[in-house]
Amino acid sequence: MKLAVIRSECSYGKGGAERYAANLCRELCKMGHKVWVLAEIFDPEIHPDLKHVPIKVNRTSSFTKHLSFNRNAQAALKNLKVDQVIALSRNFPSDAFRVSDPLQRYWMKLRYPGKIRGFIESINPRHRTILKIERAIMNPNNTRIIVTNSQLSKTLIGEYYQYPQDRIHVIYNGVDHEQFTPDPDYQEGSQIKLLFVGQDFKRKGLDPVLRAFAIAREQGHDCSLRVIGSDNPAPYRELAGRLGVIDRVNFEGPTREIQKAYQMSDLFVFPSLYDPFANVVLESLACGLPALTTTTNGSSEIIEEGQNGYVVRGATHHLSKDLADRIIQFLKLTPGDRKKMRQAARNTAERYTISRNAEVFVEKLNQ
Repeated sequence: MKLAVIRSECSYGKGGAERYAANLCRELCKMGHKVWVLAEIFDPEIHPDLKHVPIKVNRTSSFTKHLSFNRNAQAALKNLKVDQVIALSRNFPSDAFRVSDPLQRYWMKLRYPGKIRGFIESINPRHRTILKIERAIMNPNNTRIIVTNSQLSKTLIGEYYQYPQDRIHVIYNGVDHEQFTPDPDYQEGSQIKLLFVGQDFKRKGLDPVLRAFAIAREQGHDCSLRVIGSDNPAPYRELAGRLGVIDRVNFEGPTREIQKAYQMSDLFVFPSLYDPFANVVLESLACGLPALTTTTNGSSEIIEEGQNGYVVRGATHHLSKDLADRIIQFLKLTPGDRKKMRQAARNTAERYTISRNAEVFVEKLNQ
C-alpha cells in the first residue's frame, strides 16, 4: 500500500510517542509498503525508503502551532496519491487516528479540577484549539477508525465522545528487543537504585516520587534516585533539598542511551498523572526492570501486581504514601525475589514486539 503517516515529530531523539512513530514507519517500510512521513521534525536514519514531506509550523503561539500543523499537513496530502492516511498527531480527516497524546478533555479535568479554573482554561486559545481539533477527530465522519494503545484510552473516548466503540481498536505498543534488553552481567548492589524518566516532570509525577523516596529514606532504607529528562529540574531540586534527600537524588537531564539507565537500575518509578500508554514502562520491562506506575497510565494494564511491578491508584491525594508503601515493599524483598521480578519483567515485554504492533495496525486498517 501507499501510506501517509502524519506526526509532528518522527524521531528516536525525544519521547515515547515520537519513537513509536519512527518504529511504526520503519516496520511499514520493512513490510513493503511505500510510506510518506508528513512531519516538521524527521530523523532520516529511521529507514532509507521513507519519504519525508516537510510540514511548516507557525510557532508564533501554542495554538497557531497546532492549527498550522493540521492545516499544512492536510494541504500537503492533496499532492500525494496514497491509499490510506494514518494520523499519529492530532490531525483530521484520516483513515486511522492513533491516540498517542493525552485525551485533552480528560487531561484538563485532571489538570484543572476546579470549576472556575477549568472554565478559564477552557477559553484559553491553546486549550480551545486542541479541544476543537479533538472534537473534529472524534467525529466518525472525519476518522474511519481509532487505534488506542490501552483500554484506558478506549474507555475515556467512550465517556467523553460519541464515537462508535466497534471502530476503536486497542493495540498495545511494541518495544525494540534489540535495543532494550537486560544486561546479563548486572549485579544488584547494597544500595537499591530507583529510576524516574520523563520529559514533563509534573505530569509524569516527579513530585510524588520525591516525597515517596523521602519516606523510604526516613524509614532507614538504603536507596538512591536517578532522574532523567529534559524538563527544568530547579523546583524539584529545591523540593529534594527541603525533604532532606538531595544528596541521594541525581538530576541528569536527557540522554540518548536510556536503555543503559534501565539496565543499571533496580526499580522504575513512574506515577504518571495521565498517559494513554507510557512506552517507558514497556522499555523498562524489556530491560528486566520492574516498574511501579499508576492506574491512570495505560501501560499499567501489562503490569502484574507483585510479579513484574506494582500499580497504585493514580491522581489521588495519597499518591506519595501509596508509592512509598510499594517502594518499601520492594526494598524489603530478598535479592533473589527481586531477581525473579526482573525475569518476569523481561518475560512480559517479550510478548510485545514492534513488528506485531505494525502487523495488527495494518490488519485493522484494511478491515
